[in-house]
Amino acid sequence: MSGDDYWRRPEPGDAAAGAESTPSGYPGPPRTGPAAPDRQPAWTAPHQPPRRLPELDHDELDRAEQRADRFTYAVALAAGVVLLIVACAQWRT
Repeated sequence: MSGDDYWRRPEPGDAAAGAESTPSGYPGPPRTGPAAPDRQPAWTAPHQPPRRLPELDHDELDRAEQRADRFTYAVALAAGVVLLIVACAQWRT
């Protein structure tokens, strides 16, 4: 018996087919009948329309994004300088 025999599909008529060949005790979900012809779905109250969002100041958003970009570049530059200093210090020793 090789390592793959356990995972191989059993041959038709094989006695070791297991649960696939024997019927289970579960008869399946219960049968349902059709709904009554006069049945209607439950009524729900109508929703209120969504509120209006405030207007955006696109110029202020652009300025804030530029400040965030500059800050990100400054942090990356500082991290690069620190990394360069550490690398040079390790190289000299």
